[in-house]
Amino acid sequence: MTPVVMLTAAVLGAGVLAAEAKPVQTTKYTYYTVGGDSAEDIYKAMIRRGPKVNGAKAYAATSATTTQDGKLLQGSSCQVKDYRLKLDFVIKLPKIKNEKVLPAADRNRWKQFSSFLKIHEETHRSIWLGCAADLERQVKAIRAKNCADADRKATQLWEKVRAACSKKHNAFDAAEQRKLMKHPFVQLVYKRSVQTHGVAAK
Repeated sequence: MTPVVMLTAAVLGAGVLAAEAKPVQTTKYTYYTVGGDSAEDIYKAMIRRGPKVNGAKAYAATSATTTQDGKLLQGSSCQVKDYRLKLDFVIKLPKIKNEKVLPAADRNRWKQFSSFLKIHEETHRSIWLGCAADLERQVKAIRAKNCADADRKATQLWEKVRAACSKKHNAFDAAEQRKLMKHPFVQLVYKRSVQTHGVAAK
């Protein structure tokens, strides 16, 4: 059994240029099916069938495809006009093929765990939206002598904000990892796994 499985977010794409409306977003939820006759089976199915993010196994994942549109307008200085920033999120979560196979107590722990994963991924979405709003604010303030410089500054800002946002995601995941390992569903699976291995070793 894998002792640590990361919860994380994936960034799939990005456009260029920005500055004048609040970020627009869409969210699509997708699911991968897990089955089995016990909590342990379901956990193992998540490890086997769950998404991979940056090569690491995950229980759930959020991908964000970002598109940015705007035009450069040269006056006494060059500015970015008619800006539109859009983020399309895909949140991937596990779903049990048949929850009724679990005893009531285990099923309740699973529902708590499933809710935990959903809230976790939606927090990643909130982090991205906050970063996008920060990017908009900064690009709105761009003033350059010429449009080539304005375009370069917009690109630099995108890279800077994306790097800062990645750090926020990593810090959030690190904090959540501790909560994850203490979650009743995970603790249940680990406890039973240890008991099973202990019996088998005798």
